[in-house]
Amino acid sequence: MEKHHENRPPRGFRARGVEDSRRVAYEALLKIETEGAYANLVLPPMLTKARLLPRDAGMTTELVYGTLRYRDRIDWVLSQCMNRKISDVDPQVRVILRMTAHQILHMRVPDHASVAQAVELAKQVAERGSEKFVNGVARSVAEHSAAEWEKRMQRIDNDTERLSIIYSHPQWIIRALATALQAHGRDPRELEDLLAVNNVNPSVTLCARPGLILPIDVAEDVEYFLKTSARPGDYSEWAVMIGGGDPGRLPEIRDGRAAVQDEGSQLVATAFAETEVENYDVRWLDMCGGPGGKAGLLGAMADARGAHLVANEVSEHRAKLVEATTRQLSGITVQVGDGRDLGGEKFDRIILDAPCTGLGALRRRAESRWRKNITDVADLVKLQAELIDSGLDALNVGGVLAYITCSPHKQETIDQMQRIKGREDIEFLSSAGAIAEISMTEIELTPVKMGKGDVVQLWPHVHGTDAMFLALIKRIR
Repeated sequence: MEKHHENRPPRGFRARGVEDSRRVAYEALLKIETEGAYANLVLPPMLTKARLLPRDAGMTTELVYGTLRYRDRIDWVLSQCMNRKISDVDPQVRVILRMTAHQILHMRVPDHASVAQAVELAKQVAERGSEKFVNGVARSVAEHSAAEWEKRMQRIDNDTERLSIIYSHPQWIIRALATALQAHGRDPRELEDLLAVNNVNPSVTLCARPGLILPIDVAEDVEYFLKTSARPGDYSEWAVMIGGGDPGRLPEIRDGRAAVQDEGSQLVATAFAETEVENYDVRWLDMCGGPGGKAGLLGAMADARGAHLVANEVSEHRAKLVEATTRQLSGITVQVGDGRDLGGEKFDRIILDAPCTGLGALRRRAESRWRKNITDVADLVKLQAELIDSGLDALNVGGVLAYITCSPHKQETIDQMQRIKGREDIEFLSSAGAIAEISMTEIELTPVKMGKGDVVQLWPHVHGTDAMFLALIKRIR
């Protein structure tokens, strides 16, 4: 049982004096900090329970996601304002200081209001006397403007460390992204643009599943139910970009005729589905189907062609998510299994959206950059290689396998393809050509030559999508 301070309200108690928007943000950030929770899972029910006005809910959301994204930048500023390490500060106080610094540095909130609310919150949830420490540190942060703090950051000599603080990314991720840009044919000077866009809230993109609903009908429902704008995507013919609101309120999202899906994800899945195969085209496999975005889109396409899609997923929980989002489709079977052991079955099309570091989706998962570790890469690369080999072995002659990651990491993309390039039973197709063929508008690509074909990488700072990698591989014997 939690021990409460004498004459203090219990933690989680909504006391007077602290705005509800800040209280909810604090409670969400504390769960994320101390329990390893995920913002996208804990915050929505908290917002619903608190019944905040839309403006206040927006402030809470920015407080949570902004504080998480800018954590290293914020911690560096805080370190200049106190004589102890941020890691040595009690979690309750650490969360208050971080969210207060975010307001002062990055939000249009008056400094005096940010400081006053921080002090009041510390009185209610932290050890007695903590409010004095919070007051002193917060006032020190507010003594300098955000521009002045950035000038100080710019004086850090080491390039990687400086970028790590300014753009709030772990140094190993910065090095990996710099290597990836160069490996995929981009200008290394784009690195800062890439880091910057990872700190910007991405727009929400919906996918109108073909044969179930038209994009124009989704757009009309968005405007009617969500009272916000909607427009066609830039590249995918199934994409609908929305101006805000909760997509879960749309009937087509609830019944599976449409789904929330990044436009880059739609684009690579469609390019795969539209690539010609030889002989038969009736048995399709999604090797790692969860949580179901690509499986839903491909399942709808398979339905329209009289093909059948098997959506394989190693996690029983994620397999249930696939079942839930594809329940409108008749030509799909969801199974729980390890993609490295497909039981000798053969398929005409195989899509392998492989487990990866997720470095291409950092803008969507605010806390993820702090939970990833460079030591994870080797294990993921080994797993990816085993899945690739398993998929190629299960591919019928004349069939096509799409290897996809939401990461541009060189070891997870180009290096994986270089490893299999010498196989005599496969050939690489032009992934760039496949994407250009189905894109609704002209798309800037920098394909990397691979055998007779090429592989291609999408970028958030160039295309406005997640950083999706695509390689199309044909079995020739």
